[in-house]
Amino acid sequence: MTSADFFKNNVSVKKYSQSPVEEEKLKGLSSAIRNCSSTDNRQPWRVVIIRDEQTKKSISAACYNNKAFIEAPLVIIVCGLPDDAYPTLGGFLNSYSVDTGMLMERISLAAKNLGLSIEWSFSFKEEKVRDLIHAPPESRVVSLSPLGLPVELSNLPPAKPLQELVVYDHF
Repeated sequence: MTSADFFKNNVSVKKYSQSPVEEEKLKGLSSAIRNCSSTDNRQPWRVVIIRDEQTKKSISAACYNNKAFIEAPLVIIVCGLPDDAYPTLGGFLNSYSVDTGMLMERISLAAKNLGLSIEWSFSFKEEKVRDLIHAPPESRVVSLSPLGLPVELSNLPPAKPLQELVVYDHF
């Protein structure tokens, strides 16, 4: 698969295999997390990988009963640590939101490279998730993602035309 094919594949996971994720693949994913760059290389995040079935059920409930969190063998939760982040990007933004976005993309690419799939979910009750994973109050839950082998995919809407997304020399 070429890199163009790798990025062009615009699909979503409808169903995950319940087969466990191999330890070697988890190590590969963990390495991608550890080596992901961030502003000033502060790495202001903590990644929680959920394997426990009861916790996955509770996570599903905190995500408005999204069943993918129960079906997938793992759930990845990315938490930002604002106090560890670079204080101001562009003079107005703490870097944890950008840094965790880069991390989530890195996790997605590493998972895909390992034959796994994730689906970012931003629909959740943050306080409930934070309580479930015993995260400190100063942390921010940024994203939750089921992780596993896909067994059923669905196509996403096509990408916008390039001229709507990229321009040269002016907005």
